[in-house]
Amino acid sequence: MENLGESMQTMNAFLGEYRDQVLKCSKCGFCQADCPVFSATLRPAYNTRGKMLILKAVLEGSVDLTEELCETFYLCTECQACAVSCPSGVKGNEIVEKVRKELYKRRFTPPSLAGVRDGILTAGNVFTSKQEERVEIYPQALKDKVETGSLPDNAETLLFMGCLPSYMDMKIVPSFIKVMEKGGVAFTTLGTQEICCGLPLSLMGADVFAPHAATVAATLRSTGVREMITPCAGCYKTFKTLYPEIGLDLGVEVYHTVHYLNRLLNEGKLTFHKALSHKITYHDPCDLGRACRVFDEPRNVLTQIPGVELVEMENNRMSALCCGAGGGVAGFNPNLALGMAVARVRQALAVGAEILVSGCPACKDNLRKGLRTLPREERGKIKVMDMVEIIANAMG
Repeated sequence: MENLGESMQTMNAFLGEYRDQVLKCSKCGFCQADCPVFSATLRPAYNTRGKMLILKAVLEGSVDLTEELCETFYLCTECQACAVSCPSGVKGNEIVEKVRKELYKRRFTPPSLAGVRDGILTAGNVFTSKQEERVEIYPQALKDKVETGSLPDNAETLLFMGCLPSYMDMKIVPSFIKVMEKGGVAFTTLGTQEICCGLPLSLMGADVFAPHAATVAATLRSTGVREMITPCAGCYKTFKTLYPEIGLDLGVEVYHTVHYLNRLLNEGKLTFHKALSHKITYHDPCDLGRACRVFDEPRNVLTQIPGVELVEMENNRMSALCCGAGGGVAGFNPNLALGMAVARVRQALAVGAEILVSGCPACKDNLRKGLRTLPREERGKIKVMDMVEIIANAMG
């Protein structure tokens, strides 16, 4: 790896517009109080203040950005909590993204993340699984249509499932399809032609994100649909914000399932036939909450389910704790991601929740892992579920 601290001039060049933000960090420590990585490790270098001090020292030429220091920039979930709390307006997550891009150019990207990149580019998904396996979770009738090439070609609505729901979760996709069918939505899917949206490539700073995203965008435009719905918060953020940032126009309206469920309920197209007499708490995914400011829709949906008592965790909405799955941390340091999940699950337990619901498959996956690490007597019978699962259950 090249020496990243070769000169102040080099650092100035690659930090560009963020140089002023690095220098205006007042070292107040507000970000430390909100950083999930710091809370899990108590390592000052891992919060935004620590990262800004490292970069400032490199800019001043007093320290070289060594391999060990470089690793601190991958210990960030990019949850944006620091950006929300910073009184100086420092966008810590954006600076981390910029540094990662430079590290990628210099071939520093950790092997675990490079493996994810290779899986996306060669197999179309983060697990390097076969594309045919992407539809194994489909209900048989829909899978038959994929296999016979008889998916609707004039549907106005496309369901974009995402990698994790397709390959690693047994309930999200079937529940998603069930709810859409019962809501009278005439939809189609990409079937085995669906590939990863590319978010992991963006998170690691890979320059292949743009061409990959262009390929995905072209595929989506070719379907001729009017709207697209996804149960994945990461996919939603990618399509809604990251694609436009690099000049890609999908030509379709993008919805997360929480938006669409709220819409179907408001239009009277969903009916609940089963009361769920449970105390439920909602975990705001970082990619849906702080990143896209989606807070009300999921709560509106949950409170319309008969029997549900919605309770809020201590940290919610803009101040919600990150579950630990974001920013590539789950791949780079799984144990760290697990520690953050445990902290979030304990907040749900503290308010007596019986079901912890989220609108993000990655959050669901990591929160379930965190739950399983707790002693049985502490975790009790609390369940972790996705929004579409709850709705499918309530519809009977």
